[in-house]
Amino acid sequence: MKVGLSWDLGQQTEPVAAWRSVVDEIALADGLGYDSAWFSEGRDTSVSCPQPSIVLTGAAAKTRNIQLVVASRTVGHAHPVRIAEEVAVLDLFATGRACIAFSAGVNQQVPAQHVHELIEFVRTAWTEDEFRYRGDYIRFPASTGEEAPVGVSEPEPNSALNYLPQWEAGPVQPEYLTITPKPYQRLPMVYVDVTEEETLEWAAKKGISPVVGADVPTEEAVERLARYRRLADEAGRSHAEVDPVLERRLEIGGSGDQLSLGGTPDELIKTIRQLKLVGGFRHLVWKRAAGSSQDGQLAKFASEIQPLLQA
Repeated sequence: MKVGLSWDLGQQTEPVAAWRSVVDEIALADGLGYDSAWFSEGRDTSVSCPQPSIVLTGAAAKTRNIQLVVASRTVGHAHPVRIAEEVAVLDLFATGRACIAFSAGVNQQVPAQHVHELIEFVRTAWTEDEFRYRGDYIRFPASTGEEAPVGVSEPEPNSALNYLPQWEAGPVQPEYLTITPKPYQRLPMVYVDVTEEETLEWAAKKGISPVVGADVPTEEAVERLARYRRLADEAGRSHAEVDPVLERRLEIGGSGDQLSLGGTPDELIKTIRQLKLVGGFRHLVWKRAAGSSQDGQLAKFASEIQPLLQA
């Protein structure tokens, strides 16, 4: 099982100090053998970060192995091309360690279909050269008309005879365009929050990795991941192509509740393994309070719990 970290910045008062504390903890976690770091997009408080990819690019320079996940990405604050570009740049700086997780449509007051189109678009932008896209919410290029097929389409084979680089097209926008740079890895992992039923069913059929966040009660979270696995199996998807994620708060040596897991290291190991068997997730993300001075707990988890979860 992979183990990652995410952060709640709500108790902080100064944004730069809060973001630097996260970067420092990512560097520490990288040295301790944690697998991933999830830093969320947000605009709700003074310390929320509207551009997590920039902070994670700073973390990339201080780490070697840990995955860097742009988390809770929304559809309404950046053009789809910009989102594809920023993850590609992060991936280049991190030499293939960038990932992105999208917030559910219901959490950002947009239709689920808008999130689905964005995921399809960015995955195409990273892997295809010339393409166009026609959806209900995304058109690329913007001049793409109703005659274009729904979704992704590419130039016809005979169009190569009249090829003209897009930077030489002048005032006439080409029908198909290329988005650069491309990521270091062929296809960065894409996750989506599946607390919304429509997105859960879509992700299971399309092979998009599911995430259930820390604010969903544990029993419900595990049930949703189990349902995702059943639907994915029915759709003939391979378990190897996805990375199901459960995010929880942890209390090592303390007591748990509906939203957190608690107990001694042995008790936590048993609880997490049991939840894994029911829900089928393979990636546990520990949501922590930024700047909480819990370095000892990070080391304790890495030495006493994580090895037995991976055994």
